[in-house]
Amino acid sequence: MHTSISPPRRRLARIRCLMECINCMKEKRKLIPSLCYIPSELEFKCQTESKSVVRVYPTPSRKSKKIADLKLTAESRLYVSGDEYCNSQGKWLKLLKYMVSPSDPIEDDPYQGGAWILQYSSKSTDDCPKLVQVMPEKGSKRIKLNSWEDVVEQAFSVQLPGRQLEVVSPDNEAVERLQAVPSGWGIEQDEVLVRLMSQHIPPDNDHLGSIKNYVESVNVSTFCDDDTGPQCLTDSDTDTYWESDGSQGNHWIRLKMKKGTIIMKLQIVLDGSDDNYIPRRIVVSGGEQDNLKVLKTVEIEREFTDVEDFTLLENMTEHISTVQITIKECKGGGIDTRIHALKIQSSEGRYLGFDEDFFKKENLTRFPKLQPYSSEELYRRSQVLQRFTVLLDSVLQYIVPAWEFSTGSYSSLEAVRQLLPLSTKRLSLIDTFIKESCSDRPADMPKLFINRRSAMEHRCDPYADQEFKNSVFMQIYEGLKPKDRDTKPLNYRWSSRYDQWWECKFMSEGVIDQGGGFRDSLSDVADELCPTTTEGPVPLPFFIRAPNQLCEDANVNRDVYVPNPSCREFQKYEWIGQLMGACLRGRENLVLALPSFVWKKLSGERVHWTRDYHTVDATEVKLIDSLENMKEDDFSVLGRTWSTTLCDGSNVVIKMDTEGNPLKLKYDDRKEYCDKVREIRMNEGMEQVDAIRRGFLRVVPQAVLDLLTWQEVEHRVSGDSEISMEALKRSIHYDDLEESDTRVKYMWSALENFSNEDRSRFLRFVTGRRRLPAPVFVSSGKSDAIDCLPESSTCANMLYMPNFTSAKICEDKLRYASYNCVDMDADVNYMDEIE
Repeated sequence: MHTSISPPRRRLARIRCLMECINCMKEKRKLIPSLCYIPSELEFKCQTESKSVVRVYPTPSRKSKKIADLKLTAESRLYVSGDEYCNSQGKWLKLLKYMVSPSDPIEDDPYQGGAWILQYSSKSTDDCPKLVQVMPEKGSKRIKLNSWEDVVEQAFSVQLPGRQLEVVSPDNEAVERLQAVPSGWGIEQDEVLVRLMSQHIPPDNDHLGSIKNYVESVNVSTFCDDDTGPQCLTDSDTDTYWESDGSQGNHWIRLKMKKGTIIMKLQIVLDGSDDNYIPRRIVVSGGEQDNLKVLKTVEIEREFTDVEDFTLLENMTEHISTVQITIKECKGGGIDTRIHALKIQSSEGRYLGFDEDFFKKENLTRFPKLQPYSSEELYRRSQVLQRFTVLLDSVLQYIVPAWEFSTGSYSSLEAVRQLLPLSTKRLSLIDTFIKESCSDRPADMPKLFINRRSAMEHRCDPYADQEFKNSVFMQIYEGLKPKDRDTKPLNYRWSSRYDQWWECKFMSEGVIDQGGGFRDSLSDVADELCPTTTEGPVPLPFFIRAPNQLCEDANVNRDVYVPNPSCREFQKYEWIGQLMGACLRGRENLVLALPSFVWKKLSGERVHWTRDYHTVDATEVKLIDSLENMKEDDFSVLGRTWSTTLCDGSNVVIKMDTEGNPLKLKYDDRKEYCDKVREIRMNEGMEQVDAIRRGFLRVVPQAVLDLLTWQEVEHRVSGDSEISMEALKRSIHYDDLEESDTRVKYMWSALENFSNEDRSRFLRFVTGRRRLPAPVFVSSGKSDAIDCLPESSTCANMLYMPNFTSAKICEDKLRYASYNCVDMDADVNYMDEIE
């Protein structure tokens, strides 16, 4: 990148370009030429001392008939179009001319514009010559800009006359292809395309240190606290270490390798002074994440006292997408382990981004808005969005500088909130804001005495206690109030290592709360606010069932709740917001079944009637939209008046006669009426939403909320709503059972047959949580227990499986326990068998 422009001016130029691009997206205009700049010509050379053969094809496909073989040396030169192209075979360059040796003439367009060469293959086993771009020599007086980032900075920076540098002439046809807006394309399509892409991009790897060129991500089974997390494996500091926190034999490190990497050597760094934290037996597995095979077992039996490297793998001959290091046994029978660093020697990683084949129709099944478009159109648009994201990442920290500030001051940026998931800098910035806003948790953890029996009685008849004092919600709310003037109220801005905010003593239930009781209390509060059952009254007045719960259309979400517009308990709404903020900061979930319309309002995103209010009241949206476009004959039979009904059933009169009755709606007034109804319905409950948001922002910096999409806010607060088998398999670990054990096989058979609600109840039974992420450990039950109900320990996230005589009995018992064994009674090991 050319650096004659000062850094502040470069940043300002990028921000100006960014805002102009956002306006283009909002107005469905062509994007600016500088963002879509493609040079007409680039120079490449072969980075090898020996001769290499470059195959020339008439199209970017090795299935086409080869045109020629070019025998090149380091002195050879290839001149190609800047319009590079990627497909599933690799990255292609369009050949314009070439020079085999300095003494030979340049062959100009030898194949009449139909020549393509493969710069490198997507397959690591392919032997492609390494072609690299020739850059200007240092100190060269004649510099031509051929990078789109340089061109953006030149176009948008304020410079004195005569200071503009020469830009390589653009490939106008390629620029126009990149600028083009597909027919019917708008910012909604950009959002959907980003959603598709974000599910397949490597995560931010700034924390991966020296291994970032080879590894996309490092995950671990557990870690003790924030100071011993997975980042300690890659910080190049052998004084720090990852320390596991779980059951013996179930600790693992999982590496997702970059495309094309072949491991020459994989090592771990251990410290001999760690005593029984030192691994003794390590199993290394590799392959696809869902189908790992054992590659090697390493035994560390010799004594050592210093920091040493231990080799786990070396001289691999093929690419392995996922490598898992499992510590099966530690020295002296130790339970947890410590590893000080990871070291990798590997071939070059090749990340090709998104190729055109990625956007084929078969990959768009879950994205109907993208299906009308060709793979080429989606591929070109993805290139533009990735460039847009590079600009955004380069200035993001200057747009969102601190706790007090909000991207809301940049109204244009708010309009593209749903494009943020492509950012690689955003999540680390969010983590920084959260860490900088942490405060110390009180030294004395609040101790609460909760009577869940009286709370259950309240749920059966909530009208008997209009102040809902017996609910778990109110018992916790009152129990957390400061007891005297010197006690400060909780602010919930604690580090994520504090995984318990209060200690619960459940009256008449024999349990010592070591985390399970606390999580269970959060689940109880969530179930009182937004019950999972559709039968019976809602125990608390803060949320009401959305009209969609009465809708018979299977295409709408029928389990959602909305804030009660009639409830004026704003302090309690603010406390709900604080709990939500604490969940976002930490590892816990408060499972609130709210529609996307409400999550968007809480997150500060814009909402639309047809697209968003549909998640609250699909019937009303359909009726109002049809009313506006209705023919007069059809309209006259409706007998509509100037009134509307809110979610809580209350009637709002918009226009009335002298006696206070709603006026009859005339056909010519229907447009005004529809606009009024939309305004009223979309603003009902706003006072309650604002109160929740106030509480939320006492705990979470505004900038954090601005950098998250509503989907991410929902996920961080309430966890994953869908519990897939794949996600469960990643969350379940075995304590003293093998995967081949009959009990384990029966358990998986049962979970396969469970509905999403069944699996949520299963998680609640084992962990106290209703959604993922939640680690689950499976152990054996009593040896003499046959066809009994399983036990669980929510404090340890442990499921104890007895023996079963059939898969069907196992399924019945597991489902019954998940729905009925909610009391935490330490004196009862097994409940009675199902009658």
